[in-house]
Amino acid sequence: MLRKHRVQQEFRNEVSQQGPLDIEDLANLGRTMGACPYYGSRSLVQGADLVVLPYQSLLSKSSRETLGLNLKSNIIIIDEAHNLADSLINMYDSKITSSQV
Repeated sequence: MLRKHRVQQEFRNEVSQQGPLDIEDLANLGRTMGACPYYGSRSLVQGADLVVLPYQSLLSKSSRETLGLNLKSNIIIIDEAHNLADSLINMYDSKITSSQV
């Protein structure tokens, strides 16, 4: 699906014409068109006015760079912020078993 560049471009054009879509809409459109909704929509992030994503994608520098997200001069709204600490801990913790020691 990713290598179908013409289909991916058609997917991006369709998404741009339809306006805001949620993940289910993107998946259905990708399935209908035979395009990868993940890569097709990922390339549209830089021009978007609003991007909704999981904490991990926002807080990981490499994820932001991959998505082309620049946080400078943008407003970040964190929903369910009480879960933020757990997300950070899960992102950066590691466990060492006694057999590894």
